[in-house]
Amino acid sequence: MGPDRFHMALFEAVDGERRDLGWMPDHAECEFVIGPPRCENESERLLNDCLEADVMVFGACPMRLLEARAVAGKLTLVMSERLLKKPHHSLRIMNPRYARGIGRYRRLVNQGAETHALAIGHHAAGDLHKIGAFPGRIWRWGYFVDAGTELAAFRERPALSVLWAGRMLKWKRVDVLLRALALLEDSGESVQCTLVGDGPERCRLIDLAHRLGLGPPSLSFSNPVPFDQVRQLMRESDVYVLTSNRLEGWGAVAGEAMAEGCVLVANDQAGSSKELVLDGETGFLFGDGDAAQLAAILRRIGANRELQLRIRQQAWGYLSRSWHPQVAAERLVELCRGLLGLGALPAYDTGPCQRLSP
Repeated sequence: MGPDRFHMALFEAVDGERRDLGWMPDHAECEFVIGPPRCENESERLLNDCLEADVMVFGACPMRLLEARAVAGKLTLVMSERLLKKPHHSLRIMNPRYARGIGRYRRLVNQGAETHALAIGHHAAGDLHKIGAFPGRIWRWGYFVDAGTELAAFRERPALSVLWAGRMLKWKRVDVLLRALALLEDSGESVQCTLVGDGPERCRLIDLAHRLGLGPPSLSFSNPVPFDQVRQLMRESDVYVLTSNRLEGWGAVAGEAMAEGCVLVANDQAGSSKELVLDGETGFLFGDGDAAQLAAILRRIGANRELQLRIRQQAWGYLSRSWHPQVAAERLVELCRGLLGLGALPAYDTGPCQRLSP
């Protein structure tokens, strides 16, 4: 391995909105990045480079490339968030068009024994098992955050500081957090919550906050800020609430918040929740839409400084040991070596690259 033997292929440029938020540096600064193509010839050259690679981790790439590698017997690891995010799958599969799409995907990924899945999020493997994809070839995966060399120092605050950040979409369920805050305010609890972001639900959420009687200092809305500033806000907060429902394939902010010393309180349906949160040990889980349970958890955290200190320390340690980029990279290399017959196939009990059986 090494920098001259690894490349990240981009088939499309990062859009301007994400670049403005610091989502990715200039491609020219990353020697391992190839692409995005600027013409048809460059596109074909990029496809050929990907086809010739000994191993490919497949993300947002043309499906014909996946098929070509499967036919060629090349080791390909397909990163997959949950496929059956929308509820009532048993009814949707009765739609012939939907069923045909699932069937085409299953045939595509099952035609090559060297095509494996990297299942992202707690529910992803179950969805793949349900449609019969990647039999015996599914491995645990996720999105990984550098936790740094030490946990940020704890700061005493006059009130429990709660943070939420992201795109304000309906399935992000920010309304549940507002309803929980209203319950806390009604019972006289001291909480200061900041919501950072924009989106189609923002106006509706502001209206809901007004109807619930929420406002400064217990609640404030902030416009979107670059990712490095979000991390700073996390360092300045006690709790991060991941409110997203089952449509959240992972939720990268969860790991970022844990890395910065926030106690993570997460909707148990979000993809990362049951991977990163050992309930009561590295964070807390609440049921989808259950504002009362969320309020009770926030009340418990706010009333117990020792609990807050213990959870943030255990969360940071768990992230560093099990879900750190370095850990994931080393495990992925060992997995690839094993699948290529260059060494023993690793058997991890938990975390990245654990084999997932039905």
